[in-house]
Amino acid sequence: MLMHHDLVDTKDALPLDYWRNPESIPVDGDDLSFLYIPDYAEHMIVTWLAQEVFAYQRAHSHDQRQMTKMVMITMGALLPGVLLHDAVTHGAESDVPPVEFGTFGVRFYEGPGKPLAQPSIVQPLSIDVRGQVVGIVEDLADLGRTAQYIQSVLCSEQYGARETVLIATYRKSATTKFDMEVITFGIVPSHTWIITPRERIETMVKRVPHWAAQGLSQSDCRANLEKIGYPPYLIENWFEVAWRKAQSAT
Repeated sequence: MLMHHDLVDTKDALPLDYWRNPESIPVDGDDLSFLYIPDYAEHMIVTWLAQEVFAYQRAHSHDQRQMTKMVMITMGALLPGVLLHDAVTHGAESDVPPVEFGTFGVRFYEGPGKPLAQPSIVQPLSIDVRGQVVGIVEDLADLGRTAQYIQSVLCSEQYGARETVLIATYRKSATTKFDMEVITFGIVPSHTWIITPRERIETMVKRVPHWAAQGLSQSDCRANLEKIGYPPYLIENWFEVAWRKAQSAT
């Protein structure tokens, strides 16, 4: 049987339901396991999210709670946010209001599995959200820390959003409580690092040095990437860069 890490944008793509509770891949020299998201899966997931957004908009057509703004949280949400923009802007029927998209840069992680002690705003909010219901677009709803921080900032006196709705591809706990409505697609274990199409090289050049520091050889590190699901073209083009970073760190 083909596993998801054997498939990269092929006609043998696994069905959408597989990606709702996918298996992450453990590797040598790492406490984290990894979930490699192929391009086709990212598109399917965001298409599903767009349909849920339309359903939300229709359900709130009479109570003044329809979203009129969506804020993509950089960097993680840029890819799902751009895909969602395509669907929501061009795929909506006439009974769904137009939505303005913007960006807001908040940094929470130094790297895989390394949260910062305090979040920092690295890019100002690009659109006016005062008095509006705002969709917060994220790639991952972790344990609520990021979303709740962003909600508090957007709804503060400075920005004045009336209400927020969290829209995310994945979450790491079904029991995490959010003080807002939540639209998410799937759930992954808490120890999972999700490798989206926008961070494949970043993850490689940050994780190969970590594995090397644990004593893994060059061939062991390559084997880890292959096991995770990295296709040959990415390994051939970028592994030497990652390995040189590993050698310079020693």
